[in-house]
Amino acid sequence: MFDIGFWELSLIGIVALLVVGPERLPAVARTVGKYVGRANRFIANIKDDISKELKDEDLKKILADQQKLADEFKNAASSVNSAISSETESLRGSVTMDDILDIEESHSSKDTDNSTSKAKKAEAPDSEKQDTSSEPQTNTDKS
Repeated sequence: MFDIGFWELSLIGIVALLVVGPERLPAVARTVGKYVGRANRFIANIKDDISKELKDEDLKKILADQQKLADEFKNAASSVNSAISSETESLRGSVTMDDILDIEESHSSKDTDNSTSKAKKAEAPDSEKQDTSSEPQTNTDKS
């Protein structure tokens, strides 16, 4: 703050000694030191209060920004939800009971086709085994 060096302080001390006198100089120095200390503590408290207020304002600003983002996400989610609901309702209106029955019939016919094809595949290896057993066995053993 102030650039006061050794020579400036010694000049102030000499002037104070001449003006106040040697008997009252220690009491005056003590009183001045007390007031300077109080002033320093007062200034430090004001600086702390100001920094706390600035931090509080920053936090309030951040909180407000977060609240805006949360509101935007809620609005987006509700719009998506309403779009899905409207699509669901439109699909429910366009699908009839006949369509559902056709879908069920196609699934059941596929299931029966799959089961018959699996049965045919399972029978195929058995028929090959039977064919090989019905052939006459030739004995190639020359003992």
